[in-house]
Amino acid sequence: MDFLNLSFGELAALAGLASAVIIALYLMERSKRRQVVATLRFWSAGKTPEELQHKRRIHQPWSLLLQLLSVLLLLAAIAEPFIGGRKAARDHVLILDTSAWMGARTRQGTLLDQAKTAALAYLDAVPASDLVMLVRADALATPVTQFEANHTIVANAIRKSQPSTSALNLEQALEFAQRSQQLQQRTRGEIVFAGAGRVSREDAELIDPPANLRLLSVPSTGENVGIRKLALRRTAIPKEPNGEASWEVFAGLHNDGTMPREVSLELQFAGSPIGAKTRTLAAGADTQDTFVFHARTGGLVEARIRSTNGRADAFPQDDRAAIDVPIQKKLRVTVYSNEPDLLKPLLGNQEYLDTTFAVPANYKAQGESDIVILDRFSPTQAPAVPSIWIEPPAGSPFQVRGNKNNIKLERWRAESPLAAGLIAKDFTLASTEVFALTSGDQSVAETAGGPVIIARQVPVKMVAFGFDPLRSAMKYDLATPLLMANTLRWMTPDVFRRAETIAGTVGTVTVPIEKGADRASIRILDEKQRALPFTIDGEQLRFFSGAPGKVRVIVGERETTYALNLPDVGDVAWAASPRVARGVPRFTTSSSPPTVWPWLALLGAVGLFADWLLFGRKRMVRVKARAAASQPLSWRKAS
Repeated sequence: MDFLNLSFGELAALAGLASAVIIALYLMERSKRRQVVATLRFWSAGKTPEELQHKRRIHQPWSLLLQLLSVLLLLAAIAEPFIGGRKAARDHVLILDTSAWMGARTRQGTLLDQAKTAALAYLDAVPASDLVMLVRADALATPVTQFEANHTIVANAIRKSQPSTSALNLEQALEFAQRSQQLQQRTRGEIVFAGAGRVSREDAELIDPPANLRLLSVPSTGENVGIRKLALRRTAIPKEPNGEASWEVFAGLHNDGTMPREVSLELQFAGSPIGAKTRTLAAGADTQDTFVFHARTGGLVEARIRSTNGRADAFPQDDRAAIDVPIQKKLRVTVYSNEPDLLKPLLGNQEYLDTTFAVPANYKAQGESDIVILDRFSPTQAPAVPSIWIEPPAGSPFQVRGNKNNIKLERWRAESPLAAGLIAKDFTLASTEVFALTSGDQSVAETAGGPVIIARQVPVKMVAFGFDPLRSAMKYDLATPLLMANTLRWMTPDVFRRAETIAGTVGTVTVPIEKGADRASIRILDEKQRALPFTIDGEQLRFFSGAPGKVRVIVGERETTYALNLPDVGDVAWAASPRVARGVPRFTTSSSPPTVWPWLALLGAVGLFADWLLFGRKRMVRVKARAAASQPLSWRKAS
């Protein structure tokens, strides 16, 4: 026999304390009472030896024994004895497959409905003395309950389970179950897996089933053709004359079934059709189609597939995918110059620029521009946005050491992003300002007299040109537009970043990166702009997202937005070894040992009630008699 609520030592200590208190109450000396009498003439003192002997004697030993026995029975009920021993209980881990594929439809509902039925049947067969933990398994193993003796809690958690959008990682779930049983340091029960067990081909080869594994398998077959990838990127084709941009859409399909399927792929943009193709996919085959369309504004590109022969798809969750066409943001540039015609060829007719030209007299320090260009003009209040200063006069934020005439441009500083790709050095500058570098300044181009182009990042990004490229020998050289493009890209990198949008599956995402890419510039951000961890293996970048949403992957000047809204489905159903136990076991249906604590509590209460009937009422009569005797006598005068 073992106890659920108290150890044997705790029960013995409580029993000893309660017995000592009861015995002490029976041996307690009665207190002296004041008695008023008429005279002491007839009062005789009792014999002292007899009084001492009278005080040590227990008048009602049977009452004492009955009270002790009743209290011991009540304490035993509180300890809740367990006949058969607590050590016979085992710890089971029930793994419920809640991956995306469990949402596939069958004649009996969904695959998850069948897995729930099998899990509940196993739970009903588990002895009440055993503990059960429920773990939901998809891309992550998530414990839902602890090792629970109340099987009703586990059953309710099973009924509330829903399919996720990620694929099953069975190997991780089994490892988690084994570690959980090891940490309990009690008798290990079974690790039970209820589900279809559909995993990737690579994971299927790595799974090593534990010796105590039991399978409650549900059929994983089903005819399904689904969208596996939907990508969108802007083409290199020049913008259409009416202002529309060209976009390419790549749609990839996969046949998960066991027979060929003919499906129709239809694409829409902003509710209007942009293309449709019919394809016949062999069992396990993939296909990819490309569509081109033109759009002036942003919108939603939606891809849908449907069976042409009217056959229902077992897994309709991957029959639709959608991604947003990003709105092309233009860089707003304001040029303050008295000679705007010189700068218009360089800035006035660019696809990514929205350039406004104004005279210096109309300068606004708090305008709506993204970049301000000041041509030989220094305002009293510097712009609050990034700015380009051409030949800044006195009063500008830059220190000019002097002017040089007919000096040769000798070097471009390769470490500066503004000088990327610039190698030309054969320019002789008719006139240029030479700057003095202060704290935070970076030299971009230098002559023998000092730097003639410098960049500064604080408090806002600023670039100073000691000469006007369009009035110098650089006017007709390719270095001039490249220098301006580098400058604008350094100030606002988001506008010039190459963007691509891909609709993918939830879970582990692999991104190819270019060889030699700057790993320090890699950033992966979720919808709340929180950084996600990632790993790099050679030219492959991997990150994990367990929930649907958008993730931005920024690698240098390239940005890819992953719209993870497609469910991830495993490739094959894991085939376990024939030695693995299957089905609901019969040996676990033995009845649990009887519970005895209610009977102990009832016997203890009956004992206390019997003591009151047999001895308690007599004590109350004696107490009342003593109280009446202690009242002073009332004398009345005889008439």
